[in-house]
Amino acid sequence: MNELLHYVADTHAWIYYLLDILPKKADEAFKNAERGEAIMYVPTIVLAERIYLAERGRISLNYDELFSRFGIAENFVDIPLTLEIVREATRVPLRELHDRLIVATAKLLGAVLITKDKEIRASGLVRTLWE
Repeated sequence: MNELLHYVADTHAWIYYLLDILPKKADEAFKNAERGEAIMYVPTIVLAERIYLAERGRISLNYDELFSRFGIAENFVDIPLTLEIVREATRVPLRELHDRLIVATAKLLGAVLITKDKEIRASGLVRTLWE
C-alpha cells in the first residue's frame, strides 16, 4: 500500500479550493484528499484568517461552506494552534504572523504547503506546491 501524501492548505489555497479556482497541481492535491489518496491538513488559523478577511470586507463568507469540506472526507483534518506550533513559528523568518504559523505547521507535520504566497515559496523553509 502506498503511503499517503500529506499537504497543508494555507488561506489562499483553502479559499481558492472552495471557489474551485485552484491551479492544476494544487487542485489535484485537494482532489487526491477528496478521494482518500492524500491527507489535507487545514490549520485552524487558516479558518480564522478567512473569517478575519470577511469581517474586513475583503472576501464574502458562507460559514457552512467554510466548514463543509471537513464532512465530505476523513482526509481533511483540522490542525489546532498549539504551543508547539507557536514555538516553531518563532523560528520562521517571515513577516506575517499567519504565514509563520502556517509554515510552522507544515514543518512540524513534514507536509507540502499549498500556497500562492511568493515569499513563502521563495524562502525554501518548506516544500511548496501551487502551479
